[in-house]
Amino acid sequence: MTRNFKLALAGATMLATGAIAIAPAAAQTTTASARGQVRDASGAGVAGATVTLVNAGTNQTFRAQCDAAGNFTLNGLRPAQYTVTATSGDGRTVSQNVVVSIGQALTLNLVLGAADAADTASDTPVAESGDDIVVVGNRLIETKTSEIATNVSQQQIRILPQTDRNFLSFAALAPGVRYNDSETDKGIQSGASTASQVNVFIDGVSLKNKLREGGIAGQQNSRGNPFGQLAVQEFRVLTQNYKAEYEQAGSAIITAVTKSGTNEFHGEVFGQYTDRKFTERSFLDRRNNRDKPAFERKQYGIALGGPIIKDKLFFFATYEGNDQDRAFIVDSSGSADNVAAFERASGRRLSDFEGNFVSPFRGDFFFGKLTFTPDERQTFDLSYSRREETDIQGFGGNISYEFAENKINVVDTYLAKWTYRGDSFINEVNINFLNYLSNPTSLNPEQPSYNYDTVILFGGREASRREQQQSYTLRDDFTYTGLDKHAIKVGARVELTDIEFANLAYLQPSYVFRIDTVERPEDVQIPGNDTDFTFPAEARLGLGNGIVRGSNTQLGFYIQDDWDVTDKLQLNLGLRWDYETNGNNNEFKTSANAAAALRALPKTAYFDPEDYISTGKNRKPFAGAFAPRIGFSFDINDDESTVIFGGLGRYYDRNNFNNTIDEQSRTINPIGVFRFSRDGQPRNGLDTVVWDPSYLTREGLLALRASATPAGLPELFAVKNDTKPPVNDQISLGVRQQLGPVQVSVTGSYQRGRNGYTNIYATRKNGGQGGCCDITPLAPFGFANAIVGLDGLDTRYKALFVTIDKPYSRASGWGVNVAYTLSKGEQNGGDLFSLDAPTPDQYGWRPRNGDERHRVVFSGVVDLPAGFQFSTLSTFGSGQAFRLTDGTNGATSGLNTFSGRYPNKNCIGGVFAFCEVNLTLKNTVHILGGDAEVAVDLLNAFNNKNFSGFDDFFNDQINPETGRVADTLDPADIGRDLLTLPRRIQFRVGYRF
Repeated sequence: MTRNFKLALAGATMLATGAIAIAPAAAQTTTASARGQVRDASGAGVAGATVTLVNAGTNQTFRAQCDAAGNFTLNGLRPAQYTVTATSGDGRTVSQNVVVSIGQALTLNLVLGAADAADTASDTPVAESGDDIVVVGNRLIETKTSEIATNVSQQQIRILPQTDRNFLSFAALAPGVRYNDSETDKGIQSGASTASQVNVFIDGVSLKNKLREGGIAGQQNSRGNPFGQLAVQEFRVLTQNYKAEYEQAGSAIITAVTKSGTNEFHGEVFGQYTDRKFTERSFLDRRNNRDKPAFERKQYGIALGGPIIKDKLFFFATYEGNDQDRAFIVDSSGSADNVAAFERASGRRLSDFEGNFVSPFRGDFFFGKLTFTPDERQTFDLSYSRREETDIQGFGGNISYEFAENKINVVDTYLAKWTYRGDSFINEVNINFLNYLSNPTSLNPEQPSYNYDTVILFGGREASRREQQQSYTLRDDFTYTGLDKHAIKVGARVELTDIEFANLAYLQPSYVFRIDTVERPEDVQIPGNDTDFTFPAEARLGLGNGIVRGSNTQLGFYIQDDWDVTDKLQLNLGLRWDYETNGNNNEFKTSANAAAALRALPKTAYFDPEDYISTGKNRKPFAGAFAPRIGFSFDINDDESTVIFGGLGRYYDRNNFNNTIDEQSRTINPIGVFRFSRDGQPRNGLDTVVWDPSYLTREGLLALRASATPAGLPELFAVKNDTKPPVNDQISLGVRQQLGPVQVSVTGSYQRGRNGYTNIYATRKNGGQGGCCDITPLAPFGFANAIVGLDGLDTRYKALFVTIDKPYSRASGWGVNVAYTLSKGEQNGGDLFSLDAPTPDQYGWRPRNGDERHRVVFSGVVDLPAGFQFSTLSTFGSGQAFRLTDGTNGATSGLNTFSGRYPNKNCIGGVFAFCEVNLTLKNTVHILGGDAEVAVDLLNAFNNKNFSGFDDFFNDQINPETGRVADTLDPADIGRDLLTLPRRIQFRVGYRF
């Protein structure tokens, strides 16, 4: 789609939504709503009463007039502390100070006293549930909502222990959500869906990664943080039943709001430090007689906010730095025989590559925000953020430091937002821009790479990439509350996305050396399979130098009605429709050679060549992304003490550009594949060439490709023309019980995911059901194999969520949150490539990687004497599944089978396989008008060994009685890696005023 046409479409969309903007309102993505009734002492509604909420920080006032029954609605409430006041026509008044959190749908019932006994605003903490406000301390508690949501407050963010100030780590407080705390990969996932199917909104700006897997821009294989924690005021985690205003997510959504300036100047500085001296020697280091690796992490930052014009114009700005040096250990897992074979063949010593090598990470984050409130009806926000990172990573284990890359991340966001409040409506216009640059660069781009299977991979990384996503978004959300018992929201969104891929893969050749160790009877020896480390079995070489560019326009429309059918029953009825003009690289034209090659392949039950040949006109945008969402909440006693809630809905995500654009990238940047053998006979059905040492250079491979021998032919990639975006269908039912200040919730959840993207072979033998690969039809057209992408991955997820939540308050001096998940997550197929069976369905259902039956996350805060405070954030799990692969047919046969396995339970007497107990002791001293804080974190306090990286591939372990892979995992077996660092101490200091 051309830029002019996209701009014209954007203009048309602005005109179409102009009618909404003229009668301007706000979506609930970053704000809250309050609905309730003003009553007299007898319980009767007070007609015409006025309800006002005054923001304690900015004096901004929200007003609502009660109807004949005393009912009122207030929308667009920014998270803050408010003084809420109800005043009747005869002068009776009641007031209360409350705190409103992000995204909440609150019930706010107020009881007036006698005319001569007007209340004054009070900070007196209360904890009650009845006909009045439901609060703990002065924080409003949400009870009547169909959403499965968890709010994370500024107090939790500030007090609870965490390893590296990544606010996503607190998403684990929500049941069904997992935070990945890997040293080189920070992110979240929910249910059985991949990490790609989450979305994070910061002040309504989506951080969706549209380039590759990862879900969040900048989080793929990154140890950085998606947004500076010092800038985050609070956030909300929605795992199910979220309403129609939320888009581009099939599983969890996080919506966060940033801090703003107020009428008083407030500032903060902090520092956080830990290093090798404060870290225990890990179990694996002790077992392998290794020294502690180098380790140091420093984080620091400053923030300041305040008034520019009192009650009108405010600013907030912050900076955070994140410096980390952590050594990763290169230690080969190769057997003694294989190591000896490597050293004889290569002339290199393995010890030259092994050891501790420092992986430096440097991150900087900047954020600035202006808020303008010219009157009671309007609010303007302008903000900018920038995240910059460099990260030397991609080595360790069998991968040498030579092979590392510098992973460069840059994420910029720009936001302009206007909110207008009318008497019975509120409108929010949001214009934003996201610029995301991912630029992983090889440290040794001029060197070939050499992969000696199971022993060592060294040389230069095979690719340096430069990938950029630029997204321009206009969004308008309108909420109308003038219709009795209804809050109706409608919204429209248009996003223009430009992408650029410069993936320069295999500029230098990459060689793979294998030893064929499968022993077979003499009468079944396979020609061409006799490989060892004296020559490479395979080589790859990039044959192009082109840049792929693409554009896409995404449209989204929704309507949502929150309908109070009765005082007890609320229905949440929503419908969303999303549309992408170029979600499947629609204008791509399959080349004549590629089309002829595809047509030369036999048609099978799952492969029709015509389905993968694009003319540039036969790929139509998917117009069926209608997503109905129905929720309900039923307040049994009409006092918010016992609420039954539930819902069902459909949630569409989108395909990453990298998936659907790969066929174009491979066309202009083909990768030649060379296969070698001693005798030139085919191996696994693929042609080979007799090895010659001259092929050990780029020039030698190019000469071979130019010779008459068919070698160095690229693989053909093709995308199915009618590929649909991934979709999740969800249903849930639960009960929420308020017990004084404690809320208990139990929810049953079922989710079914479809249309996940994956690649399969189109060249299988035996009518499409055999091994890889029959490529005879392809060679005349210049291709060595054919891999096709389609929407074939499915998931299913069943879970029981239990939460117990008592928010912290100064009055009580304690708070606790328990999130328990009982779940079963399954999938078919593999991942992005499902090459081990003819189709994903033929894998069968199996536990997905990461499936875990039981998981408990416990957090708590308690005040101690003399300004001390103790807190914990601890996680216990029964162990994540990993894939056990039966490779008896050979690692490259494409006929492997899988089953799921779980690690041994070595924690708390065999109850759990994963345990991480984090503790914090903090002291606060009031000094110079502010609070000075000193904290000590004890992370992984009991030094639990949480293993990962299990050896899960078996090539000769078949049980003759069952014909299936033998159970060869000995109870003493452990993984090669640890999910968590060993016990360590971390120090924090800060000052706030």
